[in-house]
Amino acid sequence: MVERYRRGRKKAPLLGSHQKCWLWGRNVVLETLRAGHWPVLELYCSDQLLAEELELIQDLASGNSLTVTHEPPAALRKRCHSSEHQGYLAKMPEFPYEEPVSLLDKITSENETPLLVICDAIQDPFNFGALIRSADVLGVDGIFIGTTHQVGVTSLVARSSAGAVNHVPIARSDNLEELLREFRTRGIQVLGTDGSQGVPVGESDLRKPTAIVIGNEALGMRASLREHCDQLIHIPQHGQVTSLNAAVSAGILFYEARRQRENQ
Repeated sequence: MVERYRRGRKKAPLLGSHQKCWLWGRNVVLETLRAGHWPVLELYCSDQLLAEELELIQDLASGNSLTVTHEPPAALRKRCHSSEHQGYLAKMPEFPYEEPVSLLDKITSENETPLLVICDAIQDPFNFGALIRSADVLGVDGIFIGTTHQVGVTSLVARSSAGAVNHVPIARSDNLEELLREFRTRGIQVLGTDGSQGVPVGESDLRKPTAIVIGNEALGMRASLREHCDQLIHIPQHGQVTSLNAAVSAGILFYEARRQRENQ
């Protein structure tokens, strides 16, 4: 089967542009420093920050064995090509993805009823970042993405997630079909999402160990993944717009799973 997401473009390296090697903005830079999961290569801040802000970033930098370089706001803008840096800027390496099976081993050893999400070719960085943010807020244990046709953790994704990329484990797999088979072998039900087909999400049992597949924004879930799903679910809709944004859909599904689990 020919992949429906092929666009004839080569995958760009993560550090291939200024927007992919720089994180900027107060919240995401400070959260990255606090978490210590994604090591910062270089750290810059505006020399016009308030004294308490300068003290805070210095303390976090010391905890990460970093030196803070103080520069005028215009110099920070020149580095990241954005005026929205808020006085905080960090140069980053490639995001440290987890190895899928190792992450699955860790999650299942710590949680008898994990809640997982598989992203099938989510291409909008705002969507992916918002999905990660909802996953963190609503207690998703792990996110699994493919290596092709899927936006990775870039600067824009990290900023859209408000720093949640530092708190939800994210694994990248070369073969999502094989990964779904592994989930089912371990007793984790795999639920595919569809705009209208399948069981309304409120009628599906999300209290079990569950992995939810979120499909591509335009084309939905691939048929090759649908074949490995135990059940299809959908969110009942009543308006005139044909479908929900992928990140909004994911947030609703995560919330329903959390609601069922807390009410059992």
